[in-house]
Order: sequence, then C-alpha cells, then structure tokens
Amino acid sequence: MGDTSKGSDSGPSDSELQRVTAIVLESKKEDDVALQERALQESISYLMSLPVSGHFFCNRDRSLIAANAMQLFAFDNTPELEWLKKTLGGHLKNCHLCVKGYHQAKEPMRLAMIEEGIDQSDMEGFMKTIEAWDIERVSATLTPFAEQFKIASADKSAKFDASLIAKSYNIIYECLCAPYLPIESESIGNAFRTLFVGIQSGGRFIRLNELIPGMISFLFTKDPGLVKWAEKSLGLLSRQVTDNEFDSCLQRAYHDCIGGYQHFRNKTILEVSTFWNAMAKSLKVLSKEVIIKHLCGNNLGRSGTGHDIVKLAWFDFQNYPACITSMLSVFTVLFSILGKDIWSMSTPFLPTSVTDIVFGQTGGPAFEMALRESNGHQRTLTHLLAWVWPYLETVSGSAKLKVGELIITNLLGRYQDPILLGPSNHQTRSMCLKCGFKTLAGLLEPSDINILQKAKSFTNSADRIIRRDARKISESYATLIIEHATIKNYDEELRSAAFESLIACVLADCLSATEECELMITDIVGVASMRMKQITPDVLSAAQDEAENDKFGNPELGDFICFGEKLWTTLVRRFPEDDHAFAKALIGAFGKSRIYLVETLDNIKSSNQSYGGAAATSLIVKLVSYKIQRYQQLSDELDSLLKSIGAILQHIGDFNAQILQQNLVTDEYTVHVLLGCSLSSHLVLSGNGLEIIKQAFDASGRMEALKGLFNSNTSMLLDAYVTTLQNTGCFPVRLGLGPIPKLIRMTMDLSSLLFDPRDGYIASHNSIIPDIEVKRSAQSVWTYTWRSLTLVIGRTLLWAKLYPRDIMVDYMRDILELSSLLFANSQLLEQGLAGKVEGSGVDIVTISPSKPTKMGVDILVTTIDSLREMTNWLNLSDDALRQMCVSLICDILDRLYQSHVDVPIGILKKLEKYASQSGSRVYLLDDNQRYDVVAAISKFDVGLIRNTPPDAASETYRDISEVIAIPDDENMLVKSETESISNSSKAKNTIDSWLLKGEQAKVPEVKRDETDPDKMRRRNRIEEAFKRASKEEQAMQTKNLSTIRRELLESRQKSATPQRESVVVHAPRPPGFRVSGTVGAAPMSKSTTSVTSKLATSAVTNASDEDSSDGSDDDIDSLFSLSKHSRPTMKVNNALPIAPQPLRSGIGIGGSNRRLGHQAPSINEKEQAERNMRARLRVNMDPLYQRILRWDYHSEAELPSDEIGSDMSKYRPIPSKFSTAMEYRAVFEPLLMLEAVQSIAKSKIEKMDKPFKLSITNRASCDDYIEVYSSIETQQLAQVKLGEADVIVITFVPDDQFASAGTGRKPRWPDSKYLNCLAKIKDIKRSPNAELSDVVFRCLPSSELARQLLPKSELNGLRVVSMTTIEREFSSLHGLPYYDLLDPILQAKPASLIRADVAKIRRAQSIYNVNAPQAGAIIAAMESRGFTLIQGPPGTGKTKTILGIIGATLSTTKSRGMPINIPGQRAPEPKVPAPVEQKRILVCAPSNAAVDELVLRLKGGIRNSTGSLFFPKIVRLGRSDIINPAVRDLTLEEQVDAEVAKFEDEQNKKKGVDKVDRQSLREQLNKVLAERAELDLQINNCSNSAERDQLRAQRDILHARKSALGQRLDEERDKLAVAVRTSELERRSIQARLVTGAEVVCATLSGAGHELLATLALTFETVIVDEAAQCVELSALIPLKYGCLRCAMVGDPNQLPPTVLSQTAAKFLYEQSLFVRMQKNFPSSVHLLSIQYRMHPAISIFPSSEFYQSRLIDGDAMADTAKAEWHKSGDAFGPYRFIDVHSKEQISKTHSYSNHAEAICALTLYQRLVSQHPHIDFDGRIGIVTPYKEQLRELKNTFRSALGEPGIAGIDFNTIDGFQGQEKEIIILSCVRAQPVGQSKGVGFIADVRRMNVALTRAKSSLWIIGNVNSLVMSNVWRRLIDDAEKRGLVSFFNGREVVPRAPAPKEVTQQFDGGSSRIPHKRPHVKTHGEKQGTKKKVDIDGNRGSTK
Repeated sequence: MGDTSKGSDSGPSDSELQRVTAIVLESKKEDDVALQERALQESISYLMSLPVSGHFFCNRDRSLIAANAMQLFAFDNTPELEWLKKTLGGHLKNCHLCVKGYHQAKEPMRLAMIEEGIDQSDMEGFMKTIEAWDIERVSATLTPFAEQFKIASADKSAKFDASLIAKSYNIIYECLCAPYLPIESESIGNAFRTLFVGIQSGGRFIRLNELIPGMISFLFTKDPGLVKWAEKSLGLLSRQVTDNEFDSCLQRAYHDCIGGYQHFRNKTILEVSTFWNAMAKSLKVLSKEVIIKHLCGNNLGRSGTGHDIVKLAWFDFQNYPACITSMLSVFTVLFSILGKDIWSMSTPFLPTSVTDIVFGQTGGPAFEMALRESNGHQRTLTHLLAWVWPYLETVSGSAKLKVGELIITNLLGRYQDPILLGPSNHQTRSMCLKCGFKTLAGLLEPSDINILQKAKSFTNSADRIIRRDARKISESYATLIIEHATIKNYDEELRSAAFESLIACVLADCLSATEECELMITDIVGVASMRMKQITPDVLSAAQDEAENDKFGNPELGDFICFGEKLWTTLVRRFPEDDHAFAKALIGAFGKSRIYLVETLDNIKSSNQSYGGAAATSLIVKLVSYKIQRYQQLSDELDSLLKSIGAILQHIGDFNAQILQQNLVTDEYTVHVLLGCSLSSHLVLSGNGLEIIKQAFDASGRMEALKGLFNSNTSMLLDAYVTTLQNTGCFPVRLGLGPIPKLIRMTMDLSSLLFDPRDGYIASHNSIIPDIEVKRSAQSVWTYTWRSLTLVIGRTLLWAKLYPRDIMVDYMRDILELSSLLFANSQLLEQGLAGKVEGSGVDIVTISPSKPTKMGVDILVTTIDSLREMTNWLNLSDDALRQMCVSLICDILDRLYQSHVDVPIGILKKLEKYASQSGSRVYLLDDNQRYDVVAAISKFDVGLIRNTPPDAASETYRDISEVIAIPDDENMLVKSETESISNSSKAKNTIDSWLLKGEQAKVPEVKRDETDPDKMRRRNRIEEAFKRASKEEQAMQTKNLSTIRRELLESRQKSATPQRESVVVHAPRPPGFRVSGTVGAAPMSKSTTSVTSKLATSAVTNASDEDSSDGSDDDIDSLFSLSKHSRPTMKVNNALPIAPQPLRSGIGIGGSNRRLGHQAPSINEKEQAERNMRARLRVNMDPLYQRILRWDYHSEAELPSDEIGSDMSKYRPIPSKFSTAMEYRAVFEPLLMLEAVQSIAKSKIEKMDKPFKLSITNRASCDDYIEVYSSIETQQLAQVKLGEADVIVITFVPDDQFASAGTGRKPRWPDSKYLNCLAKIKDIKRSPNAELSDVVFRCLPSSELARQLLPKSELNGLRVVSMTTIEREFSSLHGLPYYDLLDPILQAKPASLIRADVAKIRRAQSIYNVNAPQAGAIIAAMESRGFTLIQGPPGTGKTKTILGIIGATLSTTKSRGMPINIPGQRAPEPKVPAPVEQKRILVCAPSNAAVDELVLRLKGGIRNSTGSLFFPKIVRLGRSDIINPAVRDLTLEEQVDAEVAKFEDEQNKKKGVDKVDRQSLREQLNKVLAERAELDLQINNCSNSAERDQLRAQRDILHARKSALGQRLDEERDKLAVAVRTSELERRSIQARLVTGAEVVCATLSGAGHELLATLALTFETVIVDEAAQCVELSALIPLKYGCLRCAMVGDPNQLPPTVLSQTAAKFLYEQSLFVRMQKNFPSSVHLLSIQYRMHPAISIFPSSEFYQSRLIDGDAMADTAKAEWHKSGDAFGPYRFIDVHSKEQISKTHSYSNHAEAICALTLYQRLVSQHPHIDFDGRIGIVTPYKEQLRELKNTFRSALGEPGIAGIDFNTIDGFQGQEKEIIILSCVRAQPVGQSKGVGFIADVRRMNVALTRAKSSLWIIGNVNSLVMSNVWRRLIDDAEKRGLVSFFNGREVVPRAPAPKEVTQQFDGGSSRIPHKRPHVKTHGEKQGTKKKVDIDGNRGSTK
C-alpha cells in the first residue's frame, strides 16, 4: 500500500521537505564533511518527524532524503540505525512501491560513492551490510509464508487459501525486484521457489504488467518453473521498455546475466544456445534506445566495464555454427529493433556477413542440417527463417540486392531439392518457399507510394534499380510463383506468400511503366516546348545521335522497363476463375501504380499531321520525331504490358456477375481503379476495365454501367470517382494527354446522373440530396472536378504543341462543354446541398444568384482557378472554341458578380488586356467577343483594374498565399480581400454608368467596414503582407520593367504579320430574358453546344508565358496563337473599352460621318460605331418579362393588369416629332404593352392551342425568376408546337379537383379559380427517340403558387403567344439611343427630295430598264443619306425600283482608303490595290409573301451599274416551311442543310468512316445476350464435365462478342456525340459564312431581328423596307439597328395601314407607320412612282383620281396590254363593272358580316364566264375578295356546293387585307354591306379609303364590284365610285338569276331593297359617314385580323 498522504498537521510541511532536500543536494556537490553530516542529521530528523503513514521510498520527493539516511548503515548499532531498520522494514513489508523505490535507490548509492572516491573495499563493505540486512529481513518474512504453504499443500483435501497470495505479495514482489536475493541466498531461494512456484500450480499465474528484474534473471536460470514464468511474463508485456523505465535494477539484472555468461570458459553448445535463446527473448522487450545506450559497451556492471551484446552475438555467431538456430533468433530480434543502426555497432562485420555465414562454408552445413532436422516442425522452421525479412530491412543499396538474390536463390532454388533436405521434408521446403516469396516481395516493394504525392517521380533512382534487378531475378521463378499463387486448398500461407510475391512483381512492372512513361513524355514535351532559337544544329545532331545510339534510354538505368513477359504470359494463361480476392489484389496493384496514366506514342508519332502548336514547324517536328524514334522500343514494351493487363481485366470480366457485384464493385478502391483503367488511352485496357463494371450490372454501355454503380451505392461511386480524379486530372506529374479525354466524357456521364433535370439524383429526390454521405461526396466531386479542370486547362497549351490538331480540338470542345455543363448546374448543386429533409417533408431552399448560401459561395469560388487558366484560351485560333470560351468566362464572371464573390485582380487585368488589345501581340478576339469580355469585367471596379500594374495583378494571388499562412477556413476571405476587385462600387462602374452619364465613370473610394473586427484584423494582416512583399520585390521589379520596355520596343520595330480575318460562330441567343455580356446579365441556360499549376520546367513556362519577350514560333495553323506581332492598321488603345456612348439628338448626318454622341477622349469614330452597334444588338429583355410575367392571364381589361399598365395617364398619342429618345420610348413602350395584352386576349378567344401536361423535375431561382425544369411527353410536345419564344400559362390543379371533376388527369384549360401565372419558355430539349422531352421555363409566381412548384408536381400548360416580334420591337425601342439614324427617326424627317437632271434619269432608265419616276427614285435612294420615301401605288413597279436600288448599291464600290505608314512599322508593299469593302444590303417587308416576291425577282438576276445582268448571293431568313417553294432553296436553312450534308460526306470520306447502323448493333447485342442467357441455363443443368466445358467455351465466345459489341456501341455513341457537335459547329460556321458572304439578305421586318444577324454583328449600311406603310413604326426600326445609314422605305400610305390588335393603341395612333409620320411632316419629300402597268385604264381611272389626285397615269398602251378576250362578251364581262345586288347583310357571332345574295351573284358571274369561254384556262387568274372573313367563308361554301372542291382549286378566295400586294387578271369584289332603307348606320370599315384602294387596284384586266348601291352611297367615297360608274354606264343589276344591264339612271334613281323602295337624288350631297376619314378608329375583328378584315 503506497503513501497517499500529502502531509498532515502533525507532519512536516512541504517547505520543510524542500529545505531538507536542498541541503542533501548541496552536500552531494561539496566535499564538505560538516555539510554531509548536517545533511545526514537533517535527513534523519525529517524522517523521524513523519507520521506513521509517511513512507520513505514510495514518495519520490522523500526518496532522496531516505537514501541519504541510509548512510546510518555505516554506523554500528546506533539508536538511529535501529529506528531506521524498524521503520523502513515495516514500510518494505507492507508497501510494494517502497520495495521498488528502495531497491532502485541502492544502485545510485553505489555509483555515487564511486564518484565520491570512496575506497572500493569500503564501498563494497557498506553495500554488503545493507544486503545482509536485506537477506535477514526477507528471509524472516518469506520463510513463514513458505512453511505455511507447505502445510496447506500437504493436505490434499484442503482448498487453496487465496488469501495467502495477497499476504505474501509484497515479499514475493521484493524477490522479483531483487532477484539476486533468492539466487545468492540459498535459504531465501528455497523458500521463494517453494512459495512462488507452488502458488502458481494448478493453472494460477502471477502476472505483472511491467518489466522487473526477476523476469530477466530467472530467464537465464536452470529452474524450469522460473524460466517458464519469465518467458510467459515477457510475452505478456504490451510494449517495449524505454530508457526512462530502464532503471538500475533492470540494468543490474542484464549485467549479471551477461557477465555470468562471459565468465564461462569452454562453453558447451547447450550453454551457448540456452543463453542466446534467453537473450533473444529478453531483448524483445527493450527499445532501440535502451539496447544502444545500455547493452552496447556502456558502463553497466559494478566493475565499471560495460558489455557489448551485439559484438558478443557476432562472436558466437561466427564461432558456434552448431548454435545457428539460437544465433539467428537473437539476430532476428536485433535486426528488428536496431534496424540499420546495427551495422554501426557491428564493426568489422558487414551486412553480407550474415549470408556468408548462413549460406557459406561456416554456417551453411549447420543451417542445412537444422533445416533437415526440423522435420517440418513449424516453430523450429520459424526460428530458422524469421531473420530473413528483418535482416533485409537493415540492408540498402546494392548490398540488399546482393544478399536478397543469395537468399532467394537458396530458398526458392537450392533448398527445393528433395535430395538436399530429404524427400519427405515437404513442410520444410514449403516454409523455404514462403520465406523466399516474401523476400522477393520485399525486394520489389517500393520505398513509398503516395497516390497524392507531388514529387516528380514515384521513387528514387536507387529503389528503381533494386526493383528492376530484383524483377529480373523473379522472372526466373515466374512459373513457380504463379503456380503456388493460383493453387487453392493446399497451403493458404504458402499461397498467400506466393501471391504477395506475384503482386509485388506486377506492381514493380506497372510502377516502372508509369515512371518510364513519365520520363518519355517529359522528354518529348520538353523538346516540343522549345523555341526556334533554341533548336540549333548541335541540338538536332545530338537528338539524332541519341535516337540512333541510345535507344534504351539512360545507360545508368539499363533497360527501360521491368517487364517480364514470362510472368505476364503465365499469369494470363493460368488466371484463376471467379477468384475475387485474387482479382481485387491485382486491381489494387494496378491502382497503386496508376498504370492507366501510361500512354504509348501512337497518338503523337505521326509527324506529318497538323499540330496545334509550335510542333507544326518543321524543326520541332523533326526534333520530336527523333525523340519518338529513341523511345519507340519503350512504347512497344508499354503496349505489351498494357495488353497483358487488359487480358487480365478481360479474365476478371468473365467472372460471374453476382461475384463481381458482391465482391468487387462494392469496394471503393477497386471501383476507382476500374474507372481509372476505363479512362486509359490504350483501347485494350480501357475497354476491358469498363467491361468488368458492365458485366457486374449486365450493362451494354458505359452510361448504363455507371448508372448501375450509381444506383447500387451512390456515395461509394462518387468517392471512388474523386480518387480517380485525384489520380488523373489532379495529378501534377507531366504525363501526356492520356486518360484526360475519356475522363472528361465520363465526368459528363456522372454529371448527368447527378444533375439531369428529369432522371438525375437531385431531381429524383425533390431537388435535394437527402443522404449526408452523398452530400459530402457530391461536394467532393464538384471540388475535384474543377481542380482537375484547372490542371488540364493549364496543361492544354503544352499538349497543343504535341498532339494533332483534330485530337486537341475535340478534346478542348469536351473541356468547354463539360465546364459549361457543370457551371450551368452550380445552382442545382447548391440547392441540393442546402436543402434538407425535415420529418416527413422536404425543405427546398430557394436559391438566388444575388443571395447565395455559404455553400453556394464555396461552389463558385471553386471555379476561380479554372477561370484563371481559361483566360489563356482566349487566343485560340479556332473560332468556335474561342467563342465557347468567351461565353463561359463571361457566364462565370457574371455569376460571381451577382453572388458578390470577388474576382482576383490578376484575372480581370489579363482579361482587360485581351479585350483592349493592348501590348504588341496579336489577339484573336473579334469585336463581338471583346465587347462580351469588356461587359463582363466592367461590372467590377474598372479603376482598380486599370490602376493595378500588370505584374502586380498577375502575382497578387500567388504572393499573398506565400507571405501569409492562412488557415483553411479563412482562405476564401483572404482571397476576396487581397486579390480581388471590390464589389462595393459596382453600381457606379458598370456599363450603365457610361450609358447614363455619357462619360467615363469615376472610381469611388472604397470604404472599409469598420464595424467588423474580424474583417479589420484580416485586412490589416493583408496590408502588412503587401508591404513586406513590396519591399522584397521592389528592386527586382524595377529591373524587370526596364527589360520589358526595351524588349517591347524591339518587338514593335519588327515587321508584322496581318491578322487573318475569321468568321466567328456565335451560339444563338435564346429568346427572351438577358443577353450574355450585358449589364446585369445572368445567362443561366447552358450553352446550346453543350458546351493550374504551372509545369515545373522552363519549356512549359516559355510555352505558356504570354508576356515573354521572345517571339514565338507558332505558325498560321496554330491552335493557340501566342505569337507577338505588331498590328500596322490598328492603333493600340490601352484604355479599357467600357461601353458605347448614347447619341445626342442634336448632331446631324453629314457626308460619310456617322452620328456620334459624347464619347471618351480616346474613342475614335470606328470604335464608337462598334460600341453603338453592340448596344443596339444587346438589349436586356428582363424589363419586358418583369412586366409581362406579372400580368393576370384571366384579366378581361384592355389595359395591362399590372400597376403601371393600368394607369391611363401613361398613354398618349404619338406626336409628329420627338425631342429625345427617352420621350420616344416613354410614348411607344406603353402602346407596345397594349399590343402584347391584346395578343394574349386574342389567343384566349381563338383557343387555337390545346392544353398539355407538365411534370416538374426541378426548380431553381434565377434573379427574381423561378426557373422550373419540367418534362412533357414527346408526342404531346410535337402536337402543341411549343417554341423557345413562347409565353405559356401554367395552372396548378390540386389532386382532389381532378377526382371531383371526374375527368381523370387529362390536361385542363386555364381556370381563374386555380393558381396560375404566365411563364416564358427558356429552353426546350426535344428527344424524338425518348418518351419524354424537357421544357425549362421561368415565371414570377405568387407565393402560394411558388409553394406548389415542387419536383414531381404536375402543371397544366397552355401556349399563349409567341414573343418573337414583341421582343424584337422592344429591343429596337430600347436600342434606339444608339441608332445612327436616331435624329431622322425622332424628327420624322426623310431626306430631301432629290430631282435628278435629265441626263442622270435617262442613264438610270437605260441601265436598270426602268421608267423616269423609277429612275428618279433609284437615284434619290443612292444619293441620299437617311430615309428615302418612295410611294408606289398599285402596279407602278415598286419591286422593279427596289431591284434597281439593290443593283446600284451592290455595284458601287467603296474603297477602304489607302494605307498610311506608321512609324516603327513596315511600309506597305507598292502597287497593292486598296481592299474593297464587301457590299451587302438588307431587304425587308412586313409579310413573308412580300419578301418572297422580292426574292423571286432577285433570283432571276438584277442589273448592275453597267446594265449587265448579274446574280447576287442571296440569303432568305425565315422558316422554310412557311416560305414560297419557288424560293425555298435560297433560305438560310436549306442552304445550310445542303452545305452540312456535303461537309458530313466529306468528313466520312476523309476518315474512311462508313455509316454505322447503331440500331443493328443494338439488335446484335440483344441477340448475343439472349443466346448467352440460354447457354447459362444449359451450363447449370449440365452434369457432364466435358460437355460443360464445351458450353463454357461457347459462352466465352458469346461474352467476347458481347463485350466487343458493347464497346463498339460506346464508341459509336461517342463518335455520334462528336459528329453531332462537329456538325452543329460546322452548321453555325456555314450559317455565318453564308450570311457574311451574302450580298442580299432578305427577311421580314421581324425576321431582321434574327439572332444570327445580331450575333455576327454585320453592318448593313443600306436597308430597303418594302410595304413600309403597312408596318407599325417599331417594326420598321428592327432592320435599322445594323448600322444603317441609308434606308429606302417603299410603300403606299393610301393602301392598307399596319395591323394593330389593340383598339386603345390604335386610338393613340400606334397603327401609324414611320412612313406615314414622315410623310405627314414632309409631304414634299416623297418620291411618287406615277406610272402604273397593272390595271386596265378603265379600272385605274377612278383610283387615280380619288386616291392619287390624278397623278397616277397609265403606262404606254395599257388598254391593249390589259385587254382580254372575255371583254368581247358584253358589258357584264368588261374591264370594269359595278353590279347592284338587292340583298340583306347578316352578322355572325363573331361580329363579322356575310351576304348570301352577293355570293350567289359572284357564283353566277363565274359560271357564266367559264361557260362562255371554255377554251380559256382560268385557273389562277381569278381572285374573289371581300372585306369580311364571314363573307369569305360564305363565298367558299357557295362555290364549293356548286362546283365541288376540285372546281374551286383554281380560284383565289381572300380578304382584301390578305390580298394586298397581289394581283389577278379578274377580281370579283363582294362589298357585303346591305342594310334596310332608313336603318343604315354606315358601311363600317370598308369605307376606309386605304382598304378601298387595295380592293380596287388588284385587277389587271377586269374588276367586277358586287354591292348594294343603296347602302354604299352612305359613304362619300363609295358614292363617288357609284356616280363615276353610272356616268360611264358601268352599273349592272343582279336579279337573283343573272346580271343584266341597267339603263342610265334618271335624276332620281329607284332602288328596290328587300321589298321596299326609296327615291334617292342622283346628285347626292356630300355626306360624311362613319369611318370614312382616313386613319379614324376601326373596329377590331374578333376573328383576329387585327382590325383589318371583318
């Protein structure tokens, strides 16, 4: 029992203890007798003052004082000594801690006396006195216990008294602590043995958990009982003894044992063996430090001399070969504990001394004898062989290989001889095999493999040499290894050892392959990265010599690779069937080596291919070819190895699917390796790696296999894939392209499994990730995918120099497509990670870009490094790739800006450099792309970007991480505050600031947030870091800047290569919402294309360093243009081109100058024009949809249902002039909204579309919108014909409403009682071969509806209206401030009327074959700037005039000017003609029919300025299906399809690819699967082994076919994806090329807003608008936004006005065209085409006098030209006739009118005409027109009833409005209106003179008007027409059966009307009737003809 007291009231205080202790310590230092005596007295006094419980030695603080008091034993029989003996004896009897402390104190006492110089004899006498007292005391206590035990044990019947153990414990413990007592004292020894051994009889055991001296001493005694206890006790110790624990008692025990052994003379074999066996056991419990410090020559014994156990062992090892077993046992322990340090203590013995003794002449025979005599005894053999591996661990270098080879040779070779060891000694040979296999494995094992290490090589060169040579040794035993590794049920340990050796061989080969491949690729990449000036003749010569004479690589390393063909061949041949453990271990070895990173030279060895970088130059190609020649043998060996691994994987793929699924693909590491292998660039390896996963899930393709893995264990697959990413994309070793392309494709597949809006994991779990493990894994996948992208994007610049261009282009498209896909799904991932399951419900977090979660910020921050590397891709020479890159960069920047995530200054500075074209390099960004980049970076702090030096900007990110050690959780904060642009001033520094101010915005001061101490603390740290970094780099930067200036000057003096012009293919902008690159833009849709560490070599640095002063060697075909060239024609503008400037209305157009507003001082005219163009083309649609999507679909009001639209004060009539563009917008925009409202109202009434079902798959927030991903049945999608420009109404109907309605779940029509809102279609992904297609829409729902927009919810949808035209008119309205023709538009001022002289007129007439008015119009259009108004009445040749203008425009050349010399640049070559700017013209009209008519005429050719006929290049924009078939071949769609088909055929021929029938492959695969399944059944039912083997062989063949077909299907899928993408890119390229190369682009006014034109940003300085009076003003603005300076507007205001749906808008003159507004302001500026060539003079006389003030004259001989044969048939069929019909009008439910009598009259006329002229074919020559739709139906029904459907096929029935622009030989006009006399309320809208003009001017030969005279005369115009007809005797009467002539009316005309009569004066007074005045209010036709045709 120990002393636990801390002192008591009666005891001494702690201060007393400290005082006495100090005195004792002082006495030890000083040789002062008086002091020593005082110390003794103080010690005794202190001890005597202690209480009874105050023990001396168990209290460490008192032990020093107690030990000092032991000096009393030097005095005889003093009272103090007696007191000490009595008190101390009591303590030792009762406290085992005092026992231990007491004996531990005695040895230091002895050593202290020696140090004090006390005489040896005196010292020994003193110690013997104490030991004598100990013997006396111990004997007195121990003997009674021994006697008591004897008595008790004599009684056999008595039960053992367990209390005896407790009572005797202390005395036994003392004997164990001082084992010399029982050993040296016979009496104590006898009593101790009796008691100690006796107590432990019967299975009892005294266990101590510490090493005590008795365990050591008893081990070396001859008493079996004590030895047994010591061995067992040592074996039970849990750890080794440390130096602090190795006390003096233990030291004495070891000293006594070793010293006793050394005193022996003539030791026997038994004595030697016994000692070393015991020593081996005792050494095991000692630590290395203890052995070295205390047992290797240090002072241990009382004699003062130490013992060296190591040298003693070597001595006996050499001199006692017969004791080899014991000696090997002790050396096993020494090797294990001391390791390599043993050799420093073994001099003169060497590491090879062991094997020399064991296998040599000295110990060899004895070792062999021991093996023979073991007789297979396991324990003996273990002792004999256990030394091998510990021994090898102590040896290194060549010695290790030497001794290892000797061991292996003996164990695996010599000792397997049955004669040597005896034929029956199988177990011995087996043990030798085990040991030999393990030895071999040890030699082959690399020193360290870390899958995430960043070192250049896996292991050092010494290890590689050992592994290589050891692998050569193992090849001799390949058959032996594989034989034992594949045998089952024999000896599992042996099999395990052989298998371990096999795995080591495999790993060695694979590691070697990976390392050598790295060296090979590094070497080749190095030369590919060299600059031209580095490739000297000496370099080439050396490379050639190396290729010819050093094909085996580095001579110091010998052969390239540790590839043993014998082992691999045998392994493939003898691979065990269905052994999943065997397979898993092999796959693990493949994974450790990353063998899937290895690639051969197949992809890069064709030097004649087109390369993507500097390797395309001849010298580089030559140098690379030398390297390839040198490494070809290595490549071949790598190929052999990869094929062997592929064969092994094929065997594993043949395993039973259940075994694979349960044992292999459930293991994360195995799955990771299989995924890695499937990514290999080696086809055999990749195919068979993937095949294992396919077989496990019985999948036929890669996607199906991944889906099987994904569904079985999602988090496991994701984690495995993260590891794959770490070992491929994130692995920084400089390997080649290798697995990266397949990695990208597989990542796309995995992304689809996660993010697919319909079937993806997140969508299928209600937009959240419920499993916490999957959340963690998904986040890791996201992080490591972007890290991989960062690295591979960074490496691409290097790879582009090494791999063929076509490979690189496809790979880079994949990269950008994946990046775009991932980024497009970032919000979906954020939502999935942020959402959670609560109880039984799902909590979906609404995500908004402007309010991201912390998780969302982390997700976005992950992309920044990739963004940095991506900026290097902006100089890609491939236009499509560069555009994809620009789009992605802008999207990322936009999201970062919205989410308030700061962007590093270096990135923005670099982007600014590209966009501003600063520096001396040629940057390939086109103007459109530059604008995108500028718009994206301008949202950030522009001033800070400009004020940051380039060097500082580029280094900021890197420097801070080096200067400050930031914890991981602060990394993002540090980045945001040190390397980033502050978002605090975003509102003042964006493009909007320039738009509003018209000048460059000032950079506001960024205010610090002084309220957040954490931010201030971080900011202060950062500022201090900047200061330190600045001081350290100041001198170096100064030097670098001066160097850069000098080199830059030299570079600019070099001659420049002109930048080649390229057509950039831009992805079309989806209709609606924002335009990417504009302020506030947030393009959330993924691209329709679906769509860094620096390498540690100077070559790589040079390759990617765009600021290097050295010129690059890239040629024209370079994929990356990194060359530095001066631009002779471009002035370098270092200012950031922020934004276009708004134009001022006060500046007119003069000469050739454009309208330029206030601009920044550095902006020239061209740059300003470009900026204005972009501003016009890039209008933000958010304001439009922010209003429309908030409207109430069910509102019945004419005004918009929002607060703004319902305010009538917002509406005002359109004035004749506007002062500003803002005023213009304020007037027109509300009216445009009214028109949009009526479009919705019209769709509700007509119900032309049917409702459909939408099933929500996911949702996300995008700005203020909710973006909903939904699915629709593909078949239904085709029926409803949804488009991306459509607005739909969505309705949520609760489930209980379906049940109550009893209608099932059929789509429901919108109903106001259900939750609903308007939504805009954003994207439609049509899947013709799938059951469902995807529809994405955005909406602004109420909070109630928003809560229902959850995944798996169903919505009812209905198409409402297409927004195409409204969008484009809105865009024109908002882009108007940047129009070049702004002032003429605002002022409604056309160009002044130009009256050309007679000579010009005649010349133009001759050239263009036109008449004088047409010639004058052509001349005016060519010589005027601004608007030219040309009025073309019917038949006056408007189209011919337009053709003349087109011909004149295209044939008038315009030089771009002469080049001028710029200082420092090469002068232009002499006699080089100035380039001629390509002429192009945009021709538009409101309707497709009018455009098609123009195209048809253009197709026939036009005349140029010399009068010659030529055929311009024409492109007709618009949908082919609604365009006239005669011109369909000129549509863009048809031309592109033809070009694409040609391209695809050429590509297939070029690649030698035949079209593969994928469906046939699928059918073949299904057939093979069915046959295999049938064979499986036969195998299971077959009992005959031979027959079963045959069936299995057949199954193997089928399995191979299945694998091949599956792999081919995968390849075809990938090829198809690439082909589709390539085809799509080529399609866009062709589109761009065709449109850019077109001379005439024709489109409707709305079609002129086609996204392609906007994307290409083409300039059309001349625009022609036909039928210009028939379009609303906003439509006329659409084609003017392409830089129009000259617009010819051709139309006739006297014909039909624009169609307007909103009566309210029409009331405010919205129906007024721009032509009419200009004509009203400047009527004298209109050019009239006054000669008509259509109508017979009898027809034209009235329209000319009534509508054109008789200015319209007939062409020459028109009476003869328009004369027809039927004119001879009488008055009824003459050129002109009014037929009076007494009838009555009817009104329909749609408020449209009909007149049956007039329909009968028209039929009668037609039948009579045809019957009288049967020889004339009237098909297509007769038109029957009417103002009203209801009458149109009546006419068709009447004719159909009489003539049948075939009989009316040749007649053109139409409304007046529908017939505008057309003409026919014969026109029959039915006027319809007929009211009872006295009840007439007017003739309605047919009184509109414009509509009347159209009706009267369609006929060429005959116009027959059918009407009711009595009703029509209520209109002044109609009365004048009837009066005119009567005067001319051209009025007839229809009596119900036939048309009969009517005599001239008397002064009073009697007219019968429905049975009544009235007398009407012939000379009628002027009566103003309703609707007569032009431009007055019209009714809206409810049929939807926009107020034109009733």
